[in-house]
Amino acid sequence: MSPTETTPQQRFGVEHFAAFWDAPDLTQAGLVLADDITGDWPGDPEPVHGVDAYVERIAEVLDQVPDLRLDVLDHAENGDVLFIHWRATGTGVSGRFEFDGIDRIRIGADGKVAANVIRYDTARFAELVG
Repeated sequence: MSPTETTPQQRFGVEHFAAFWDAPDLTQAGLVLADDITGDWPGDPEPVHGVDAYVERIAEVLDQVPDLRLDVLDHAENGDVLFIHWRATGTGVSGRFEFDGIDRIRIGADGKVAANVIRYDTARFAELVG
């Protein structure tokens, strides 16, 4: 089993998030995502729904910044909700960059990610990425 996969006995946690963003592999993303996942990115007109749309949205970000990595700075859990404060690093038009953001992840009854609200400064991201 890969470090990004959940089993019925194991629910998604900060270690899955960290493992994915240490070496993003979109072919494995569906293993931890509920079929009806909702993803809400800042600046998007509306959230995405379903595994395919969610993975496609992550792919768009990775297309912009292929070497994007997120390092967990802090996290907290409140019942079925996981909050992760992260620092992104990557290469943009002016070279290496870093900026911070937060994910609010709701875990479903099956232990998979049911919803994710992602927040970061979109203007800063656009400036850094180009």
